[in-house]
Amino acid sequence: MALASPKATSLRVGVLLIPPVQLLDASAIDVFGMLSPDYLTSCGLPQPLLDLAIKVSIHYISASGPDTHAEMTSSATLPVTDSLDSPAVQPGQLDTLLIPGPDPNLVPNKAVLDFIQAHQKAEATDILVICTGSFPAGYAGLLDGKRVTGPRGLLPKLKEKFPAARFVDRRWERDGRLWSSGGITNGLDLTAAYLHYKVKTELADLVCAMAEIGDRNQDYNSSRATTTLWWVWLIVRSLVASKSKAKDKGNKDGKSV
Repeated sequence: MALASPKATSLRVGVLLIPPVQLLDASAIDVFGMLSPDYLTSCGLPQPLLDLAIKVSIHYISASGPDTHAEMTSSATLPVTDSLDSPAVQPGQLDTLLIPGPDPNLVPNKAVLDFIQAHQKAEATDILVICTGSFPAGYAGLLDGKRVTGPRGLLPKLKEKFPAARFVDRRWERDGRLWSSGGITNGLDLTAAYLHYKVKTELADLVCAMAEIGDRNQDYNSSRATTTLWWVWLIVRSLVASKSKAKDKGNKDGKSV
């Protein structure tokens, strides 16, 4: 019988930014920040709840290094605090490495893949993969032989590229130190589950209640077939709407002649 993991009294978290990064994927890091004394104190909570807080240090890592900004979606950028070579983010120095999703068509360079592989081999860090973060994790070999999930619409592509992985259709999945999520906001479902694994239950409950996350089941409410039909129906509706718009424009142009 496996022993329960001791609950962390502090956390060192790294966010690996592989631009362009989905901003909403990276937002899961804010839930970690909510564990800190500064955040809970600013919320005006009673002392027994403040006593639950733990120290959290967060590192924003990118190949471009400090004093640069990583490109995010929605015309946003994020300041980079550490390079791939920074001492504070080397294997064994982080409790958690978060990999938010980049462009799914992007293949990271060797330095980035080596960085991910080194953290896996050190066996000291939990690796949380959000949405299309499964692609760099896959290229680094982290998915091989693991039970993992990914964005529902991209599961066929993921299975084709990384056939050694065992993909499941769930909001999030855990296999040892590797945690993976489905699309975008499922990263918050994963983070809520991870906090309940990593820190004291009362602290995890508090932060998840304030963020209003963690109340969705690990399994989806609808089958993948139902989801596929919804996408097909949306495409058909959009096609009909497009043709209708073109027809209306043609009628107006004809009347203006």
